[in-house]
Amino acid sequence: MFMRKCFLIWLFLSGNIFHNPAYTQVLPSVEKMLGNAEQLKNNKPAEAYRIASHALEISMKTSHQPSVALVQRYLGVLCFMMGKPEEARLHFDTSFRLYTILNDELGIGYCLNNLGVIYQETGEYDKAVSCYEKSIKIKLKHGDTAGASGGMLNTGTIYSYMGEYLKAIRTFRKVIVIARQSHDTTRLIDAGINLATVYINEKRMDSALILLENVYKLSEETGDNYSLAYCLNNMGEIYRSRLLDSMAIRCFNRALAIRGDIDDVAGQATTLNNLGQVYLRQNKAGLAIDCYFQALKYNQQLNDNRSTAITMNSIGELLLKQGDAEGAAAYLRSAVAIAVRLNLKQEIREIYINLILCYGVLRHFDSARRCLSLFNFSYSDSGQVRSMNPGSKASTASIPAPLKHSGWKFQHILLALTGFFSMIYFFTGQYRRSRY
Repeated sequence: MFMRKCFLIWLFLSGNIFHNPAYTQVLPSVEKMLGNAEQLKNNKPAEAYRIASHALEISMKTSHQPSVALVQRYLGVLCFMMGKPEEARLHFDTSFRLYTILNDELGIGYCLNNLGVIYQETGEYDKAVSCYEKSIKIKLKHGDTAGASGGMLNTGTIYSYMGEYLKAIRTFRKVIVIARQSHDTTRLIDAGINLATVYINEKRMDSALILLENVYKLSEETGDNYSLAYCLNNMGEIYRSRLLDSMAIRCFNRALAIRGDIDDVAGQATTLNNLGQVYLRQNKAGLAIDCYFQALKYNQQLNDNRSTAITMNSIGELLLKQGDAEGAAAYLRSAVAIAVRLNLKQEIREIYINLILCYGVLRHFDSARRCLSLFNFSYSDSGQVRSMNPGSKASTASIPAPLKHSGWKFQHILLALTGFFSMIYFFTGQYRRSRY
């Protein structure tokens, strides 16, 4: 059992958004309006969007392209925060074209990072990494080390999605060092949340909780409700892993309330899925399924394929626990197809375990053996998991040698393990998407 993991992706600029030389041509009136919007962004993004939209009108009336380019990108950030990735993409594309016309290399670099975020959300990781690498190269060329660390943060999130936790930890620690050197509290918060999430995935709960408590304090001091919700969500997941359900529910409900206030749809989907996991363990199936289907609705609305797969896995677990192995297998097959396409190693493994349990209950031992083969293959050095239909019949030629002992031994072991594995719960953290 696992929760939707979602990284904080660095979308805009750190600190004062006008410190960068690339934006010295922005109209003073537009600069002032965006400064006001920046104060509201984390707590009242809809109001910030209204102010920024007015700034766009002023910029377009005066045909001041540098101002239009900056405002378009800022509006994209706000759309992303409010769970409107397609609208965000349109704003980022427009900004990118304008910066290209202006031959503003640094502006192009920031837009590339923004577009990488959108690709990351839709599971197009190769395109995302390409954008991040180009963005980092441009920023370093212009001496913007702090800005380049934003791309590093995003690249670290993809390492984590792929289960490359050591690379992710090194990357996030590097970002933290840069943030401390530049006294960038916002980026320090972002990297801290993501590093804590890797610790959760590695089951280092004590380290994760200490880090999250420190980040929570920083978020309170800066009035950053967006970050507070992430901290609460991940702290709730730690409490869930320790079977402290009342504390977990309290954290999740607080996170939901904040995310509802700031229109963070993606965040609400994450927390709903996590809350459903607690209810599932408490045998409150009605509450759990309500949470899951609302989360699934949000994820599909956002075209968030990765989160859709995770929520489908949760629904599959619930149906399996209720005795509907056929229904569970249908959801799990859909989930694993998405996970394999995106090469999400951790999610693939967890979904395959649930599929093995389903097929054990259904006594579809050939399918169970095939899933076990694919589960083992996900740990191989070759990296990319083969895209096979786990529900189809497997030939013995496709099964690694240690698993070719078909017959009563495999079947009886599987039936015995079905009851054991059904008690296992997976605990993973939520990676925060950066607003910058």
